Amino acid sequence: MPTIVLWAWERAEDLRFLGPYRAGVAFLAATARIEADGTIGFQPRTAELLLPEGIPAIAVARIDSAPEHADPQPGLLINGLRRIADMPGVRGLQIDFDARRSERSFYRELLATLQRAVRKPVGVTALVSWCAGDRWLDAEPIGEAVPMFFRMGRNESRNMSVVSPVCRASIGLSMDEEWPAARPAGVDRIYLFNARAWTQADYSAALRRIDSW
Repeated sequence: MPTIVLWAWERAEDLRFLGPYRAGVAFLAATARIEADGTIGFQPRTAELLLPEGIPAIAVARIDSAPEHADPQPGLLINGLRRIADMPGVRGLQIDFDARRSERSFYRELLATLQRAVRKPVGVTALVSWCAGDRWLDAEPIGEAVPMFFRMGRNESRNMSVVSPVCRASIGLSMDEEWPAARPAGVDRIYLFNARAWTQADYSAALRRIDSW
């Protein structure tokens, strides 16, 4: 994947201005919902997504869950995620799941099973706390963990640091928030979230901001 990856969430996105080599795209492909009784429902992406031919793409699967739920049905979830990973033109799968402590055992098992079931790299988004003091992802079988330095407390992202080695190669930032005071050492890939649909002007502004960071 390129060193810059734009997140394309559930809204209409026309990213054909990127061309095939300027950046990559991590697009929301589907949302899985774990209900209170443990059943799982998939909601595929409905918003239009226009990409240039040949652009490196990662399919993102968001997992939401009821505050309290029975043990999920892992087979249904694995089958759905495998179908997402097998979408044409997709180079990898990224799981976006803010797992509670009570869900970590399930999440570990899910990641281990995905590594066997999916023939492409599997990565995750991560709360910054998971990459600092609460390093429970360290031993998990994932290709990449992207710490999300946004939607945190006021100015908190400027002072937090990444310790976990699984989180050091990538970072997730938002165009509408402050970034860490200095670019963390070892970061090779920057994922960017935009609160609105991406435009060429937004992308150019992102490049300027990265260059001055």
